[in-house]
Amino acid sequence: MSSPAERAGTSRVVARLRFFYVSYFITVGIYYPFLVPHLRAIGLGGSEIGTAQMAGSIAAIPASFLWGALADRLQAPARALQLATRCALLAAVGLIFARTPLTVALLLFLRGLAEPAIIPLIDTVAINAVHAELGASYARVRLFGSLGFIVSAQGAGLLLARFSDPDGTRVMPLAYAATLLVTTVVAELLPADRLERGPKPNLREVRALGADGRLILLLAACAVHAASLATYPLYGALVHDRGFSPAVTGAGMAFGVVAEVIVLFAFPALERRFSIATLLACTFGATALRWWLVSRDLSAAWLVAVQGFHGLSFGLYWACAVKALSQWVPARLRATGQAMFSSIASSLGGAIGYRLAGLGYERLGGAGPVYAWTAAVELLALGLALYLRGGERRGALVLKDETG
Repeated sequence: MSSPAERAGTSRVVARLRFFYVSYFITVGIYYPFLVPHLRAIGLGGSEIGTAQMAGSIAAIPASFLWGALADRLQAPARALQLATRCALLAAVGLIFARTPLTVALLLFLRGLAEPAIIPLIDTVAINAVHAELGASYARVRLFGSLGFIVSAQGAGLLLARFSDPDGTRVMPLAYAATLLVTTVVAELLPADRLERGPKPNLREVRALGADGRLILLLAACAVHAASLATYPLYGALVHDRGFSPAVTGAGMAFGVVAEVIVLFAFPALERRFSIATLLACTFGATALRWWLVSRDLSAAWLVAVQGFHGLSFGLYWACAVKALSQWVPARLRATGQAMFSSIASSLGGAIGYRLAGLGYERLGGAGPVYAWTAAVELLALGLALYLRGGERRGALVLKDETG
């Protein structure tokens, strides 16, 4: 049983993790909603934007896995996190000066080599910390990132609406680099890794993860869902194309993340009552409905309101995926498992989604038709989740808590 001093030390670590999540997701709240409008403002077309975003996702596929494997091999996820944030900062500074499609693609490729590793690495550090503190919940630590996203998405939207530079060709990249600098500093303030040293993971153990049928089905469903979520950055373009203020983009993003915070806070109760497969099916079904509604010709108020589905399409989705990984992946391979999820589900799925979204935006005449097609794609993820749920009921798959 841990001493009061040890429990107090763990609580301080959890508090610092919450601060990191707030800081990093302020950066995310600037990058994702406003990158596409920024790139359009400097003269890039839909296909060029999709190609540049795809370059970043392609880089992230091996990079995230390698960062995770390095963290597990060195038994130092916090140290790996610090290195990744430094590298991502270099790419962010470069975006301030980028004006050509090639330059943007190269910088997003560089960003893809580092920044996508930040989430799996901080999640690994957070899971290790909350497992050490009885009663702690990863979802309730992670929701502080969502709070940071609310502040930045709303604040950035109002900022861009106020300045004479309506599309943020100067404001957006400057704000992104500045907030990522803060995140890098916060990463340096995280305590050094104090993991119990043991045998280092080997390649055979990593390969064994690929033999887990539950994990394969989870990654497949999440990859399809990630391809669907890759259309989310088009929300800013949709708002712009319909003649609404950038403040509508910020309001929609902020409202969506309010819903995300609520879902993350409620997740401990939800997971006690429902299986992971059931919750994932709800996630994917709600997301299909969300994209179909966004594709309709909605007013600004309804366009903001529909973003409330984000609580399910991201908050519930992410909490379910991280929970499943924490149960099915051995602790000493945790960073590798998180990175595998990031590489295969998020980055590969995202790369395909970004490319198709860019082409669709250019060839279908706007973001509305893209969202209509995305709703149909999301039904595939729903089908995979229902298959998982059926396997659970047949006893072929065990999807409830295995950790006791």
